[in-house]
Amino acid sequence: MKKLKALWCAAVGSLILSTHAYAVEPVVIAFAGQENLQTDAEYVFIHAFSESLKKHGIETFIHPSNSMGKEADRFDQVSQGLINVNVGNVGSLFKASDFARTLFLPFLFSADKGFDDVVAKSGALDKVNEESSVLGVRVAGFAMRGGTLGLFNISHPVTSIDDVKSLRLRAQNGDQVKFFEAWGAKATIVSWSETPAALQTGVAEGHLNPPSTVVAAGQVDLLNYFTPLDAGPVPKVVFLSEDWYASLDDETRGFVDQAVKDGVTENRKWAEKQVAMFEKMIVDGGIEITPLKAGEREKFVAATKSVWADAADPENIAFIEKFMK
Repeated sequence: MKKLKALWCAAVGSLILSTHAYAVEPVVIAFAGQENLQTDAEYVFIHAFSESLKKHGIETFIHPSNSMGKEADRFDQVSQGLINVNVGNVGSLFKASDFARTLFLPFLFSADKGFDDVVAKSGALDKVNEESSVLGVRVAGFAMRGGTLGLFNISHPVTSIDDVKSLRLRAQNGDQVKFFEAWGAKATIVSWSETPAALQTGVAEGHLNPPSTVVAAGQVDLLNYFTPLDAGPVPKVVFLSEDWYASLDDETRGFVDQAVKDGVTENRKWAEKQVAMFEKMIVDGGIEITPLKAGEREKFVAATKSVWADAADPENIAFIEKFMK
């Protein structure tokens, strides 16, 4: 009898320990990209995030390719708690946090590591989340696409700032218009989905992006030249539903936090390794890489900094720059 009682107690104890993880609803994850660990930065993060949760018995439902809606739709759904995790664009982040604009000023950072170090040291995410939580959104981190911002164009090699003066560049928003005009170029706002047509018709002759984005978008055949500018990292934003995150018990929230760290770690390993591959892919596709002449990057930096204050609060810029010394 004592032996049966002991076995029964052990079974109940085991059940209590195991039911917690199984009581957690599957985590709904959405993103725009493809489930491809070779070329899709978002999925590299999501895959590692999901595998980390599975270690604790928490399942995930992954919805790629905008199957849960396009960018604005997914942002609204994560703010409403219909999507638990959404990997979205920086443009969506700007809707939720004015402070976040500072982090993505061109030429503020030149590489992923500098960005990560300053975000960690400054507590920038806390400032972002103070603002974004009002809309029901929490920013957990960033998934880097690999490589840094450079200038693609269809017209001619760009090796100096003077070479951009005859170009009409596709801008994603009004801030980019100001940056491009500060360089002496013309700018026109074109949605990303319309950019291939704009390049083919001459409405736009180039845009600011890393090779990884051009490869992922299938634009290699449309472009002729790439000038590395090292104008900043290119992140996707990991959004969490604030209501969902707050509803988790401490243990499960800890599992989610660790899953974010695991996803970021794998993404950074991938991003560093894939830079050379993406550059090779654009070269093999017929795009010529044309580096800047000595001293020309500094001219781009100075021109861009002259209009930083039009895109971000100078106090926020000064705050971030304190952590860059």
